[in-house]
Amino acid sequence: MLGLLGVSIAGGWQVSATAATPVTALAQVTGPLPAPSSIPSTAPDTTRHVTLQGLNMREAIGIAISRHPDISRANAVVAQGTSEVAVAKAAWYPKLEYGVRPGYGGTFGTGGNNVGARASIGVSQLVYDFGRTSSKVAAADASLTRSRHLLAESIENVAANTAATFVDLSASQEIVAAAQRQIEALTGIRGKIGDRVRAGLSVTSDRNMADVAIQRARADELKARSRFDVAATRLAQLIGARPPRVAELNNADEDVRSMGDERGDVEQTPSVLAAGAAVEAAQAHVTQAEAERFPAISVGVSRAASTGPTNANDDTWIGVQIAGDFSLGGLNRHRIAAAKAEQRAALDSLDNERLQARTALNAASTEATGASARQRSFEEVIGLLHASRDLYWQEYMLNKRTLTDVINPEREIFIAEQERITAIADSMLARIKAHVAVGRFVELLREQELGSQSQ
Repeated sequence: MLGLLGVSIAGGWQVSATAATPVTALAQVTGPLPAPSSIPSTAPDTTRHVTLQGLNMREAIGIAISRHPDISRANAVVAQGTSEVAVAKAAWYPKLEYGVRPGYGGTFGTGGNNVGARASIGVSQLVYDFGRTSSKVAAADASLTRSRHLLAESIENVAANTAATFVDLSASQEIVAAAQRQIEALTGIRGKIGDRVRAGLSVTSDRNMADVAIQRARADELKARSRFDVAATRLAQLIGARPPRVAELNNADEDVRSMGDERGDVEQTPSVLAAGAAVEAAQAHVTQAEAERFPAISVGVSRAASTGPTNANDDTWIGVQIAGDFSLGGLNRHRIAAAKAEQRAALDSLDNERLQARTALNAASTEATGASARQRSFEEVIGLLHASRDLYWQEYMLNKRTLTDVINPEREIFIAEQERITAIADSMLARIKAHVAVGRFVELLREQELGSQSQ
């Protein structure tokens, strides 16, 4: 039984679901699905109820995005990056320094040891550090940008995984229906053969052969139901409830086709953008490492005081401070070398992400074309098999065909329907992969959601 579920989605949906039973669970979705990199400041004050009975792909993806832990993790990384930018920028603000040292000892001019305390307080302001702080800020900004693109990539991946699971579930649902049609057709044939056996027009072995064919068809149905149960369980893990039935495959295929053929720019893929941000961060690290060779210049004022007799430690200081260090082990040289190596690795990673995006897009386009051709081919096969089945039955009635010639087309029709359904599913998955390859799948889902609300 599904309890109360309420979460804010990275991407703008707000979902709550309640159910009295697993079959009547309701998902309440508020607001459209915005861009993955931003959450709108205001959301429409409308609520749409979505039933799990006949759940469609867009609704399943919206619920999955709302509750997936990887998206929550990516959101936390973005929050961490935002704080790290603030930490880097804080170096430009005045810094208050203080210290207290209670203890026992002697100081110059006191003539002995005393118990007391020494305290100091001061304010300093960084003036110039040869680009060290600015490069730290640039690196933090680039890292934050990378985290945001990785968040968008996580949303794309969750959406793609949910879509693939949904397509598998919808396809297996159609295969179960095809298996049931095969059983019904064979049961009808078996009834006719029984009448012929009682009339002495057919032998008993024909009826037994029909029974064997029916049992085999029932095994096909059990296999399809097992696939449906596996896919339903996987989807339940993603959305928190198991739908008893989802939208028909043809309707889901129309939704995917309405997104169009992908012709996007791979440079806008979240993974490529994230790799580009990593290059910027690496360049900032090089600048920072080079700036570490120079001192930092600041101005400040401080006051030191101690208990007991007045001594040389009680003073006030106002002036300029120049601070730096030099390592005899070549620390700065090694820092620069490491930063430049990081930069080269980031550039290679960027080229690799571009290559993967282009490869995935081209492969998905080719796969979609092939799957569509297979679908059309099996539709023609199904039409020919239906015509042959009717003709074979008439010839069987005239004792010109064996029962095997009558039964086999039913089996072949089921196999052809199964292949046609698989081709439709493969075409859908290929189109989805193409949209994911350029990072536009969630964006297109958002446009569909906005379009459906405007109608």
